[in-house]
Amino acid sequence: MWAHIKNLKYYIGIIIEVIHTIIQAISHYIFSTTEKNIRNEIVLITGSGNGLGQQMALLFAKRGAIVVLCDIDENGNAQTAELIAKELALTPNNENRVFTYKCDIGNRDEVHQLLENIERDVGDITMLINNAAVLSSKSILEMTEEEYSRCLNVNLFAAYWLIRQILPSMMTHNHGHIVTILGTTAVFGLGNFSDICTAKFGLVGLMESVDHELTLGGYDGIYTTSAVTHYLSTNLYQLAKTRFNPLVPPLTLDYAAKKIMHAILINRKWVCVPRFYYLIPLIKGILPSRAFLILLNAFINPKIPIYIRKESIDKLNRVDSLSPTFHGNQSNGLYHHAHRKRSYLSTCD
Repeated sequence: MWAHIKNLKYYIGIIIEVIHTIIQAISHYIFSTTEKNIRNEIVLITGSGNGLGQQMALLFAKRGAIVVLCDIDENGNAQTAELIAKELALTPNNENRVFTYKCDIGNRDEVHQLLENIERDVGDITMLINNAAVLSSKSILEMTEEEYSRCLNVNLFAAYWLIRQILPSMMTHNHGHIVTILGTTAVFGLGNFSDICTAKFGLVGLMESVDHELTLGGYDGIYTTSAVTHYLSTNLYQLAKTRFNPLVPPLTLDYAAKKIMHAILINRKWVCVPRFYYLIPLIKGILPSRAFLILLNAFINPKIPIYIRKESIDKLNRVDSLSPTFHGNQSNGLYHHAHRKRSYLSTCD
């Protein structure tokens, strides 16, 4: 009898703690707008040569952080450094605030060498922004194994390599912040994006697991943030014309970067830009899978394939026109696409 009472007391205590944590989280979300000071923090940003990475680098530099730029594109990285120098009116006589490194983060050896160079030249990294990404935007049958592996290396394994090598220093000082930039491909699977969906779904699990380990270890000074964004107005997303465009057009880089930056500075674990993306996991969990797929095709599915270059579309059309028509999925290693009118029920038939 006494054992049952002890168990009941234990579970009641857990329920009270959960409710208290929920109230704290709601209060923090609604009322807390105090942003932490990141001056002199050493911030490593991957994919900093253009797009969102470049915009994030500018915002961090404006707040006094020491910015470490990492990109495979040397020219893009140099341009980002120039923009920062111009924005902050830096001169050669100023203390170094910007460091640039060329690195293919899809290569483990180059990542290890990069971090050794940063430790030697700058110091211990206190903030990591996993931003770099690649994708093939091909169907799973058209994608080569090399392309699939390349996407996983850049989008997923690079984050693992970086976190694994940087985290011990953060744990020693109980101070740091790990940020991962996700996208819609981390919220639901999209056709022709199996490579990046695999990587981004994996990143969600990686970040949640790392955060849990830090909590279990009592490291209350190390934070994690995962950011999900809508389509961005960059060259990579220039063909992303969805039926949501009139209502929710592609985000500007400045808007998305500022929203993510604010979430980082108030130590938010998960941020969606815009906010309606918070509802997608709930809708996906409640609706039957077919109903969710209908909504996905009706609203999110692009009117033309996202990221697919015109020459790729022309090539596919030529292949289709030359390929023999057959019944079934495969014939002599060739795949034929049956042409039919797109509708919200296209992939549900």
